[in-house]
Amino acid sequence: MNFDELVNILMKVNWIQICQAVAALWMALVATKALNTWKRQIKANQHIEFLDELTDTVHSYILLISDSVSSIKFAHLFIDSYPEILIEDRDIENKKLVFFIEKEGKSTYERIQNQLEPVTPVLTKMRSLVAKGQVLGIVDYDKCHDACKMLEWSYNQITAFASIVGSTSLNWEHPKVQQALSDIKTVNSTTIENNLTKQNSEFLKFVKKAYDHI
Repeated sequence: MNFDELVNILMKVNWIQICQAVAALWMALVATKALNTWKRQIKANQHIEFLDELTDTVHSYILLISDSVSSIKFAHLFIDSYPEILIEDRDIENKKLVFFIEKEGKSTYERIQNQLEPVTPVLTKMRSLVAKGQVLGIVDYDKCHDACKMLEWSYNQITAFASIVGSTSLNWEHPKVQQALSDIKTVNSTTIENNLTKQNSEFLKFVKKAYDHI
């Protein structure tokens, strides 16, 4: 093919249509990229809004539950401070705890229940948010889930303590009652505070990583 033949072929090509097709393809690519960018931005905003709300809820929960933790601390101080002379005639295990329950159990139960009243709806919200977050595809979300479950564990420990000390007319000699009393003695403010601190730290590490990833 000589130069003149090549020119004739090029002259017959509909360059306008080709340019229009190329332009249309380019616009389609630009539009697709813009759409994908918009979708990523929407997803990122959803994740940020979720993390903000969950973080506020977790911190509210930790703040509100602290009063009931203090009540458990003072309850143990009362139990440990009872003089032996007051209970030396009781031929049962866990005598100090039984004496405390009989004397202060009802009021302690009521106080803790009142302190937990504002905590319960916050805990319910935290559970709901944790369940919602499972479908968002946030990086390392299992760490958030585990931390929040352990935060809830502290609530369960406190309610178990309150339930036992509020039961003032149990058969103290019964082996299962004594086992429950022994178990409840292990529920102390130090253990709960340490758990709250640890899980808060784990949660914050998750949140920071999630924000960095977003």
